[in-house]
Amino acid sequence: MLEETMFENLDHLYRFPTRAAIDALAIRFNLPNTKDMQDWEYEVADANRIAEFLAAYDSGELSEDEKFTLVAILFESFWDALDEGRSFLNSASWKHFLDLLEQDIQIHIYLVWYWSSVNKPEADIDNPDYMFSISPLIRPLLLQHQGKFARH
Repeated sequence: MLEETMFENLDHLYRFPTRAAIDALAIRFNLPNTKDMQDWEYEVADANRIAEFLAAYDSGELSEDEKFTLVAILFESFWDALDEGRSFLNSASWKHFLDLLEQDIQIHIYLVWYWSSVNKPEADIDNPDYMFSISPLIRPLLLQHQGKFARH
């Protein structure tokens, strides 16, 4: 069991996708983008397009806001893949994704914290009903980097 005290509260780093990033990525990937879409980055996620999303991240053509939003899409896409029973943990795409998170941790630390699902009471932190199925896979990265971003 993980102890709550092992994890810092990084909620002060809250960040969200910008309209400009959403518009740019919608055009780039030919994704739906209507005003009634809530949590756009999660609605357009697609486990079948992970390789395409990773290639775009690597292209060097994205702004910081676009990278942040694309990583949110990738988190949801990997979560969808895992929930669909797809095995990706030993895949090149999963390793690549973790490398991108590591490389640009200053951009993505909030998403790493969010998807780690550690902002719970200690009794619930390891309860699968209170986390994403992908959460335990992300927590080591959070533990490695959270100290750099915590309020002291």
